[in-house]
Amino acid sequence: MDNFIEALLSEKTDRIPAEYDWFAPLIGDWACDYYDEPEKGFKRHVKGEWFFRRILEGTGVQDIFIFPSRATKENEPQPDGEYGSSFRMFNKVDRCYDVVYTCDHSMKRLCFTKQGDKLVGKVLSEENAFWIFSDITEDSFHWENVRISDGNEKFLVCEIFGKRIG
Repeated sequence: MDNFIEALLSEKTDRIPAEYDWFAPLIGDWACDYYDEPEKGFKRHVKGEWFFRRILEGTGVQDIFIFPSRATKENEPQPDGEYGSSFRMFNKVDRCYDVVYTCDHSMKRLCFTKQGDKLVGKVLSEENAFWIFSDITEDSFHWENVRISDGNEKFLVCEIFGKRIG
């Protein structure tokens, strides 16, 4: 195996306490359906891929985010498509996950906490911006990019429904 891949990827699970191993159900490969409304009245659906793996001796989880999917990008190109990656490192002191997401036009820092059965990521540089994983099962999940007003009203920017591959 390539030294870089061998050093990056890990099967270990003992570095994150079991009660904080919130992203464990997402480890694996996912086919995804992305929905947004980039222009008023124009609802868009894009097929994508999302891969999650344990990294660095089990201290974190990394993902690769591919929209549109490699299988559909030629026939259904998206000028604003995103190919990116997140690094989720467990923060033992604050008992949360420090996260960095980056793609070719953006880099965001988030802090993820568990709120009930949801994993809620506060986008640190944006007021009232959250990324939320919910309805996580063995074979599916729901992800939302939302803005929550001071009056607790939710505005959905986009959402993804994932289905496990294999």
